[in-house]
Amino acid sequence: MTNNSISKKRVDSVFSALQEKAKTASVRTKLARIHNACEKISENTVVSVANVVRYIAEEGIKLSKRTIYNDREGGNPYKELIEEWMKHSELVHSEKKSRVKNVDTETALSLVDEEDLAKIPDIALRHKFSLMYGELRSLRNQVTILKDVKALPFVSQSQIADEANNDDLLTYQGNNKELSDYEREVIKDFLSAKLTPLAFDEDGALVSKSVIKRDETLSGEGLKEILEKLIQ
Repeated sequence: MTNNSISKKRVDSVFSALQEKAKTASVRTKLARIHNACEKISENTVVSVANVVRYIAEEGIKLSKRTIYNDREGGNPYKELIEEWMKHSELVHSEKKSRVKNVDTETALSLVDEEDLAKIPDIALRHKFSLMYGELRSLRNQVTILKDVKALPFVSQSQIADEANNDDLLTYQGNNKELSDYEREVIKDFLSAKLTPLAFDEDGALVSKSVIKRDETLSGEGLKEILEKLIQ
């Protein structure tokens, strides 16, 4: 049995358990739509909260990122189900990429072998091709070693520093109030200046790149409360 099948069975099991625990028909319906959306999305890419929200919105189901990220008493069934699908889709697409790379390498090496090289009449040319062939095999071995090393747990000094910096930015040190996953995403989306028509200039000031329409949404839900939380 492959890792994929085990992971998919776990996702289905989590979905069934969440359906049984759901207290209303509305929650069960949304869970079913999310489950179906995740299955379709995972066929082409890794599942994320953003692409799930977009997918079910096209089917007429309104569910905001905030609702998915919010922690609630007894757990958030939407968040739990999507996180399981994320793990499954990451595994599937990681294995697909690995298989493609292995096939490409095997194909390249199978194009030429020692017998083919021996058929080259020019000694100098045969020597050059022998060196190239040896280099290719050496590179293949190096890639294999790197894959093994990459699979080992490793934390660099830069990663530790980056995480520390992120914590400083997203945690109010005065009262040690940490932001939720949703609140972090709202801040990150706002700082990334992807929200047209807003952008940041070279001095870091927020500017308008074009005319702003009346009542146009310029940030994720709850930005005001998040900013108030940070400056309390």
